[in-house]
Amino acid sequence: MASSNQESKLFILLPAYNEEAALRQLVPAIEQVVRAMAIPFELILVDDGSRDGTPTVAREFAGRLPLRHLRHEINQGYGAALNTGYTWIVQNAHPDDMVLSLDADNTHSPEYFPSMVKKLKEGYDVITCSYTMPGGMATGVPPRRRVFSKVANLIFRLGFYVPGTRSYTNGFRVYRVGILQRVARDYPDRLIEETGFPGGTELLLKAARQGARTAEIPFILHYENRGADSKIRVTRTILCYLKLLARYGGRRSTVSCL
Repeated sequence: MASSNQESKLFILLPAYNEEAALRQLVPAIEQVVRAMAIPFELILVDDGSRDGTPTVAREFAGRLPLRHLRHEINQGYGAALNTGYTWIVQNAHPDDMVLSLDADNTHSPEYFPSMVKKLKEGYDVITCSYTMPGGMATGVPPRRRVFSKVANLIFRLGFYVPGTRSYTNGFRVYRVGILQRVARDYPDRLIEETGFPGGTELLLKAARQGARTAEIPFILHYENRGADSKIRVTRTILCYLKLLARYGGRRSTVSCL
């Protein structure tokens, strides 16, 4: 764990499954932004059993960047990839460090990193990027995906209200590591249990239960940049979000939400 007198470090978490083409564009963009921020950083690329050239890309960039490649031999799901990355960071970072997660499909622009970190340093524990708040927008999102997002976020606003947060399902988020370490103490060996897309929301809810101070900033979601069909199975994922709420209401699901 880093010593307390060091400057806060930014860990950038990238869960990736078959994202070779996107990563070749995204990682250089991340490097450009973070080097301009002039803070210590490390990329944590969690390769979730990719069968394309994602492992090769990771090795190439690791030759010139502080990049750690964590690999699942078989595809386990988005939530499982997040769990691997966050768990490693919780075990190796200082409480004052920061961890910023974003999708590896090039839909989340690194240009928002400075605003996210600046907002976090105002005294918050979690900052989420939102395309639905004033100043935000989304381009290229199919109508069915828009409906899914609205329904899922409404479910959580009604069932588990987190002050300062309206976007529960967006994966573009920065945490103070200390709040995640508090979550880990209460949930040893199960920081994130949901293996599918609801895993990111699960972590937010657990942080909120620890008293995390949360806020949002607007951003533009470039959904058209993903270059492939969405990996989200909408009906099943909504069901898993409902099961996540049920779990926090005292009932527990054993269904895997891949």
